[in-house]
Amino acid sequence: MDLSFALLELASNSLDAGATLVKIRLRVGRRAYLKVSDNGRGMDGETLKKACEEGFSGKGSSGIGLYQTAKCASQSGGSLKIRSKIGKGTSAILKAGQFETGDMAASLAVILDDESDIVFKARIGCKSVKLDTRRKRDETGGISLSDARTKAIVKQYVNENLK
Repeated sequence: MDLSFALLELASNSLDAGATLVKIRLRVGRRAYLKVSDNGRGMDGETLKKACEEGFSGKGSSGIGLYQTAKCASQSGGSLKIRSKIGKGTSAILKAGQFETGDMAASLAVILDDESDIVFKARIGCKSVKLDTRRKRDETGGISLSDARTKAIVKQYVNENLK
């Protein structure tokens, strides 16, 4: 189970659902816990039931991302649980037994854009990092999160604090 892939998949789905705020919480020790919650459109009960089925997509994509994430979580001795409410957003909790952290900084940089804010809190072993793009925008007078230089700075910051 590659946690950086799971983070990218879950957060990308949040953004595709129109979320303006995505909260990501990651804790890694002997087991891994990843929670991604958003204020996007949310899903109805029927869509939620099918969300992790192979080939199902509510957005016209391949329908492989959530399926693969759930399958990998299960194979690692963990699970993927998703809760959602129309008009309120979605929350996904992934638990994994066997995993690799992957490149968290790169996955985080990919999801940065100027339409949404990201709150990322991670603890891997005894190292931790927190990034809140709302605060960074306020501190910098509205910095563009889509800019390649900004993404490089974020990657460096996350890597320095987690490795």
